[in-house]
Amino acid sequence: MEQGNKNGKLAGLILAIVAIVVIVALFGSLCTCFCTVGACFKPDGCANDLLPDIDEPVVFDTPAAMPTEAPVTPEPTEPSGAVSPLDWDGQQSAEVVNPAAWVREKKVQLKNDGTDTVTVLVLMNGSDLESEYQEATEDLREMVRAEKSDRVNILVETVGTRKWDPYFGISSRRAERYRVTNKGLTLVDDSLGQLDTTDPSTLSDFIRWGEQNFPADRYILLLWDHGGGPVYGFGYDEFQPYTAALTIDEMQLALRDGGVYFDLIGMDCCLMSSLEVCCALYDYCDYTLLSEDFEPSCGWSHSEWLTALAKDPAIPTQALAKTAIDASVKAAERNSRIDGGLTLALIDEAYVALLYPAWAEFAYENEATLLAANYSQLRQSTGRAHPRAVGAWTTESDATLDDYCITDILSLAENIPSDASDALRAALNQAIAYFGATKNETTLSGLSVTLPYGDADLYSELRRVFLNAGIDADYVAWLRKFVSVETETGFFDFGGWSGWGDYSDGYDWGDWFDLFGGSNGWDDWTAGGFTLEDIFGRLLGE
Repeated sequence: MEQGNKNGKLAGLILAIVAIVVIVALFGSLCTCFCTVGACFKPDGCANDLLPDIDEPVVFDTPAAMPTEAPVTPEPTEPSGAVSPLDWDGQQSAEVVNPAAWVREKKVQLKNDGTDTVTVLVLMNGSDLESEYQEATEDLREMVRAEKSDRVNILVETVGTRKWDPYFGISSRRAERYRVTNKGLTLVDDSLGQLDTTDPSTLSDFIRWGEQNFPADRYILLLWDHGGGPVYGFGYDEFQPYTAALTIDEMQLALRDGGVYFDLIGMDCCLMSSLEVCCALYDYCDYTLLSEDFEPSCGWSHSEWLTALAKDPAIPTQALAKTAIDASVKAAERNSRIDGGLTLALIDEAYVALLYPAWAEFAYENEATLLAANYSQLRQSTGRAHPRAVGAWTTESDATLDDYCITDILSLAENIPSDASDALRAALNQAIAYFGATKNETTLSGLSVTLPYGDADLYSELRRVFLNAGIDADYVAWLRKFVSVETETGFFDFGGWSGWGDYSDGYDWGDWFDLFGGSNGWDDWTAGGFTLEDIFGRLLGE
C-alpha cells in the first residue's frame, strides 16, 4: 500500500511538471502576442493562430491584421480647406511600433471585374427642412441629375414632413419608397402608411427591404435630416414630438436588425462626426462620412458622387467620398444664402479601435486641465440646430457647439501638450481618411468628443445613450466630473490654431505602450464578446 502511494505521488508529480511546462509555453506565447478583448498587438513573428475563433458576432469584432496594401488616398484638389491628413504609404519603418492587429481589414470586398453592383439607401426625413424650405426636394433633384448605371440602384424612403413640395408628387400623408432614375422618381412602394423616423424599426425595415429587393455587392446608407450629435441623435419627424430622435444606441439596434453590412454610412446632417458615433457604428460599416459642425441648409451636393459611382460602381470608397466632400465644399462656398461653413470628414472605421484608447488615455492623463476650462467650441448654428439644445425648432437659431458640449479632438491634442498627445494626433491622422472644409472653418479638424461641461441634463441623456450603445461604463462615469464644472468657467481660447497641419504617420507606438500599457479598452465595450479568460479557456480546450 505504501509503495502504491509513492508511485501515485510520483505520477502526480510528473503530471504537475508537465502541466507547468505547458502553462509556461502558453504564457510565453501570449506574452509575445499582447491580447485584449477585441484586439491583439502582434509584433513581427507572432502567429495569428493564438487568437480564438469567434462563433457568434459581437458588437466590436476582433480586428484582423493591418492590410498589406496601402489604402487608396485621393490626391487633394482645389477646394480651399480640403486636405487629406492620411498620407500613409503602407510601409512602416523597422523602428516604428504600430498596434497593427487593432486595425481590422475591410469587410466589403469587391470583385473589380466590371460586374460589381451597388445599392444606395437614402432615408429622406424631410422634416421642416422640406415643409419650410424644400431642401429635401432640391437634394432629390440633385440625385436625379446624376448619371445612372444599371449596376447602381438608388432607393429613397420619404418620411417625416407634413408638406412635400409638389415637384415629384411625393405624398405627405404616408411614407413612400422610390427608385431614382434619369426621368425622376419611380414609385416602388406606397403601402407603408405614416411611419415614425425616430423608431428604429423604420430604418431596419427599409434596410431589409432594400437588400431583399435590390441585392448588391456593395451597400451605402445615407441618413438625411437634422442631427443633434452623439447624445441627441439623428432626425426630427414633424409628426412626432420635437424632442424625439433616433439616438446612436437605437441606430445600432436598427442596423443590427437590418442585417446589412455597409461599405459607407453617411449622414447629411449636423454634428454627427464624433468619436462616440464612430464607435457605435464600428460593427456595421467600413467607413462613415459625417459633419462635425452645423451644416448649412444646402447640405451635401449629391450629383457628383452619385455620377462617380455610376461611372465606376467599384470606385474606391476614399475616392468616392473625396468627390462628395470636394463638391459639397465648393457648393457651400458659392452659396450666397449661408453665412456659416461646412466640414465633412471620411472616417476609416478600421482605426476606431486604435483611436478610442488613444483618446481615453489622453483624457485621463489631462483630467485636471480639461476640468479647469471649458474646451467646447463656440461656433454658431446656420439654421439646422437640434431642438433639444434650443428648446424648439427655429431656423434662425442662436445655438452653438457648446450647447451640445462638442469639443474638437485634434484641437485638444494640439493645445494640451502631454505624453499622450502625440499618440492621439497619430491615431487621428490615420482614422480621418479625408477632410474638407470651407474657408471659414479654421478650428475644426473633422472629429469631436462630448464633454458635458456644467450640463446635468445632457449628461443624464448621455449616460443612458452611451451605456446602451456599449460605451465603456468607467469612461461614462468619468464624464460626470464635467457636470460639476461651473458654467461661469471661461471658455478656452484656441488662439491661432488653424486645423490640420503637416502630420506624418511615423509615431513610435512603442512609446505609448511603455507609458500606458497598450490596453485598448475594448473588453469593456463588447456585448456578448469574449474575455482574456475565454482566450485561456479556448487555448486549453475548455
